[in-house]
Amino acid sequence: WVTEVFNSQVCEQLNAWLAGYESILKQMTSKIFNWFIHTMIVYHVKHVFTKIESMKDDDDSADDESSDEESSDEESS
Repeated sequence: WVTEVFNSQVCEQLNAWLAGYESILKQMTSKIFNWFIHTMIVYHVKHVFTKIESMKDDDDSADDESSDEESSDEESS
């Protein structure tokens, strides 16, 4: 048996996000639906990665500022 591991919380969040497009999706043909879902997921993943990168950048800059403060405190002592 091969078991696949996936993050169910992420799946729930994605489904909740897609639920906002339910009225649009119900009116689509299957081909357009498949294209639309694929495109929306690609854009969503790019958006999430951008947010993660910006959070990392914010954390890095906060770490740099705290290390600058520590070094200036050591110099003044």
